[in-house]
Amino acid sequence: MKGSYWGWYGLIGVVVLAPVGVRVLTWPGFRRQAIDPAMAQAGQTLFLHEWKAGDPLSPGGDGLGPVYNAASCVACHHQGGPGGAGGLEHNVTAFTMTEITLDQRRQTREGVVHSYALGEPDKLSQVHHALPAVSRPTLAMLVSLPGSERSRITFPSGVHLSQRNTPALFGANQIDALPDRVIIANERKQRLKWGLASAKSEDLPVGRAHRLADGRIGHFGWKAQSASLSAFVQAACANELGLSNPGQAQPRPLGKPNTQPTGLDLIAEQCDQITSFVASLPQPVERLPDESRLRDFVREEATAGKRLFERVGCADCHAPSLGEVKGLYSDLLLHDMGQPLEGGGSYNEPPPQKPDAPSDDGPQPGEWRTPPLWGVADSAPYLHDGRAWTLDKAIELHGGQAARSARSFAGLSKAEQAQVIAFLKTLRAP
Repeated sequence: MKGSYWGWYGLIGVVVLAPVGVRVLTWPGFRRQAIDPAMAQAGQTLFLHEWKAGDPLSPGGDGLGPVYNAASCVACHHQGGPGGAGGLEHNVTAFTMTEITLDQRRQTREGVVHSYALGEPDKLSQVHHALPAVSRPTLAMLVSLPGSERSRITFPSGVHLSQRNTPALFGANQIDALPDRVIIANERKQRLKWGLASAKSEDLPVGRAHRLADGRIGHFGWKAQSASLSAFVQAACANELGLSNPGQAQPRPLGKPNTQPTGLDLIAEQCDQITSFVASLPQPVERLPDESRLRDFVREEATAGKRLFERVGCADCHAPSLGEVKGLYSDLLLHDMGQPLEGGGSYNEPPPQKPDAPSDDGPQPGEWRTPPLWGVADSAPYLHDGRAWTLDKAIELHGGQAARSARSFAGLSKAEQAQVIAFLKTLRAP
């Protein structure tokens, strides 16, 4: 009887993985973008440039704004060098507002409350009249932070506010080069490992690829909302700096939704230059601290911690390698992290879904793309909004599909937990 069960399991495996095998044979492989040094140099100039209204580098448009979150790319991406992560001071505040129309349909509005403006800045009260007239809400206003004496503001019914912390861009070219098939194959592998469990599982680490309206798979962004590095760069330029471009219109002030852009602030070539610079950023490395007298001890601790990282289940989502990308520590899949870590909202209105896709095909409030851990030692604070200042706290706050591994980590001895953290601290910015 036992042998017949294994036969059924084998048949299920063939049925589930056969489509993946076909794609492996027919889809394009890993193709890293070739970097043109001149393009990357020009892109670095644009990345470091501090934009202003009527900027000479955007003669076709109005330059910075009218609403924005920073005046340069490097203002947010700076930890460990240009292109790195950022602190809480440039967190982006996103909102989701759901209303029931007269004909009983759910209508959702999404967007960003921009921190700065050339005229009247966005305010929370422009999202909903019951919210305070604040332009730059702190994270403590929106989230009940441990140790904080301040209580978060009350969200009106149907309204949710959340923030996004600046991610590091190091090694982005390798993520961009990953074929969609690799991410999809890993999605199926996780389902098979956990007995064909759905990605809607509340406690099993079964992720799902974010399939965009055009059929491509999301690679970048906290919600895997961008399929390519180029698309990610263009969306960021428009929504963080107010620089409209061929791929993304600039945002409109919440108080003046009918504002019309004057023209493109960035032409396609400038977008390609910035993308080339970001693509030229080196991949993070796994290395020990420089203190030679502690080196042998730290190596032993980190090596033991790496084994424990796998044993407690962290590697189920933070996969050490994905396809040909080594040391990534991510599956690039969406995972439900539980209600306390929910956060909706997007740059603009919800993106269109494929005609045949279910209505909930887009990322749900609790779903987040597994952030790559390469370089994590140099990218504090942690989690999507930076609410965790330490790696220990970030692990503790993992919920939903990651709760199992968080409990396993909590069950380790203090010495073993320190070993896991010692391993994570070897994952450094380049």
